[in-house]
This record gives sequence, C-alpha cells and structure tokens, in this order.
Amino acid sequence: MGLPVAKEGLIFILPSLILSLLCLFLRIFPLAALFFLFFLFFLFFFRNPVRLSESAGNELISPADGHVLGVEDLDEGEFLRDKARRISIFMSLTDVHVNRAPCEGSIEKVQHRDGRFRLAFKKGIDDENERNYILLERDDERFLVVQIAGFLARRIICYVREHDSVAKGAAVGMIAFGSRVDLYMPTTYEPLVEAGQKVKSGLTVLARGT
Repeated sequence: MGLPVAKEGLIFILPSLILSLLCLFLRIFPLAALFFLFFLFFLFFFRNPVRLSESAGNELISPADGHVLGVEDLDEGEFLRDKARRISIFMSLTDVHVNRAPCEGSIEKVQHRDGRFRLAFKKGIDDENERNYILLERDDERFLVVQIAGFLARRIICYVREHDSVAKGAAVGMIAFGSRVDLYMPTTYEPLVEAGQKVKSGLTVLARGT
C-alpha cells in the first residue's frame, strides 16, 4: 500500500491515460481532452495519501474520511455480543475511500454479506445494503468496522484476512464510489466527535477509552 493511489484504481487510471495519449497522437483533440479528464478524476478518487497518526494508545482513529452521520449506543449481539457505541461516517465522492484500522490488533473475523444499494446516509441500510464486517481484537477489547456499500458503490474491497495482525492506521480496505463506514466500540470509550463533523481516516481521533 505504498502507492499514492489504491491499486484497484490502476485499471481505470492507466487505460484513461493511454487512451488520452493515443487520441492526442492521432490529433483527435476532443476525445483526448475527455479521456484526460477521466484520468484526472480516477487519479483523484483513488488517491491514497500517507496518514501518520499521533494518537494515544487509548484513542481510536477514524477508519474513513467523510462526515459523521451519528453517534449512538445500541446492542451488537452478533460480533461484539454486548452493548456498543457506534459512530457512522458517510463518504462522498470527493473523500479518500481507503479505510484504515482504528487501532492495532488481530483480525478475528471477516464476513461479507450481499444486499441492496440504497443511499448510504439513509437509516436502516446497515442491515439492508451490501456490507463487509471486520472484527478487530486488541487485548480483551473488540472493535467492529463495517464497510457498507451505497447507491453508487458497487464494490467493497477488503485487504485483510482472519488472523492478520494490523497496525493502527493501516489500510484494511476501500469502497468504490460513495459509501458508509461504521465503527462499533465498547461503551467505555467516550466519543470525541459529533454528527456533521468532518473526519479523516487515520488522523481524526473519534473516541478515547476511559
């Protein structure tokens, strides 16, 4: 993941650049300009900037770029099997779409589920839309990152597998073209963000353990 763009974007970036150069060579200037615009868009969308967190050990960093949709307490009976605090983040087309680990730990479970493609900011999509669950364990604590596809997002990509060890801020996957990421944590963590706030993956501290 040392590339300045996510590797999944290369199948879009390279062909658009090649087609632009080919049309320029053939002096088909309108098409050359069009393909170059596609090249710039894909380069921007699949960007993968270096993110170095300076957070404390008891702090969780954002797994996604975007705006906080909400912070709520609820029962998470399937993966965490306990009461949990959830922070939901909506990623628009202009956000970085590489998702990152909120803390260091071991990947205990990865599970993908098919579903619908409703708008990512609507309520109820966490049970209806296509999604991918990443269960992360650190010492005696468990955290759940859920990648949720949106209306435009038709592909969820997961980089990690069960029993992998990940560092805090390491890339764990991405979702193409607009989506949502939820982070579930123990209720002993105090949220440091609120609805509507802009956050950045691997940089913004979302919560602090008490």
